[in-house]
Amino acid sequence: MPQITLHHDCFDVRMQISSEAPANVYDLADQLVELARMLVGKVAKAKLTDRLRRELGPRGAAGNRFGEGCEAECPRCGSGAAYRKGTRPRTVEVPRLGAVKVERPYLECRQCGRSYVPYSAGAPKRGRYGQEALRRPIEATLETSYRRGAEASSDSFMESPSERTLWRIVNEGPLEATEEDSEEQVPLDADAEAVRAPEKTCVADATRIPAREEDAQHSLSIAHVVEPDKAGGPGGRPALKRQPVAGRAGSETRLREALSKVSVSTLVTDGQMDVSDVADRCGRCRWHLPRSVRYLLYNDDVSGDRNQQLTGEVRELVYTDYANPVAARTVLTRWAAVRRQEAPQAAGHVERAAPQVGVYSRSDPSPSASFTVETTAPVEREIRELNRRFENGGQWTRSGAENLLQWHQIYRHDSKRWAGWFPDSVPI
Repeated sequence: MPQITLHHDCFDVRMQISSEAPANVYDLADQLVELARMLVGKVAKAKLTDRLRRELGPRGAAGNRFGEGCEAECPRCGSGAAYRKGTRPRTVEVPRLGAVKVERPYLECRQCGRSYVPYSAGAPKRGRYGQEALRRPIEATLETSYRRGAEASSDSFMESPSERTLWRIVNEGPLEATEEDSEEQVPLDADAEAVRAPEKTCVADATRIPAREEDAQHSLSIAHVVEPDKAGGPGGRPALKRQPVAGRAGSETRLREALSKVSVSTLVTDGQMDVSDVADRCGRCRWHLPRSVRYLLYNDDVSGDRNQQLTGEVRELVYTDYANPVAARTVLTRWAAVRRQEAPQAAGHVERAAPQVGVYSRSDPSPSASFTVETTAPVEREIRELNRRFENGGQWTRSGAENLLQWHQIYRHDSKRWAGWFPDSVPI
């Protein structure tokens, strides 16, 4: 017969169905768990109410005080004089039952007027997970999904947080750093000198994620500083080093505010983000422009070979090494003027992008004005990985999305801080 047994420090629950089980035993099990969840909440409320009656008195009259050594002193003044005002609900995670709602006494101090809830030790304990228990699941979550993260450690309940628990932990905020690591931590936003240094370019991109509000989306935006890696890549090939400088969720305006505080010198975007005003020189991604034109040509009813021909013309013009910005703007504007009647949307797009393509010209040879890269490719892979992090089908608050973004950026680009939280783990 279906049965459930739950042992707790202040009560034991043992239930068994002795009658004939219905055909659908799974529905019965769900009803049994829900009944046990309600029973645990009512038992906890009864025990806390009985304890308060013994220590405060049945009416909470003036002069009644809590006994020596109890937990209900006022957190502000330490007084034991209080009277009851009612109850306050608290939702806790209980092993094998999940979320349980418990009503706890709600008091007001007679000395200072502070309202508070006593007896935190009398309610069911929350499910707490230490760093060791969270290490593998969170690593798997960052690499795959919440479901696979929950399956990363399946030895016992306490070592295997559920998908919902992992989501809640990341949504509430990152783990606290160790004392040794706290003094050396830096915020995700970089300082101005690091961004403006020669041979460094800031690259920004964004993606859409589901918001908690119905039929709404957040814009998850990141910005990285890119510089040449002097050590080089495999086989001595040129390589790049990336450093996160800003990350925001909610709207692209928030990323613009973050970048304005670090005085960006050179910036590359895909042209969809309205952040060009934060940089001294803002360039349009050379790869994105022909790609955008290709889709706009379809909107202009230009397809087939003609679409490929016009897209190829734009690609050739965009990748040309112009002598000065005026020459670049002149060539692109002329192409837009010739094609405006045939493809008005694509022509307008090219004309608007012309000034941001002209900044790549050779007219200013100073290192501070040069672009390390001329596409958003260094953050494209990062954006695809972030999209995988939000594939669980849930809806996100802005703070929750930013917390997961911070986890991922620290995991990928700040191995020292990550090792301070998870000393036995090495980011891959």
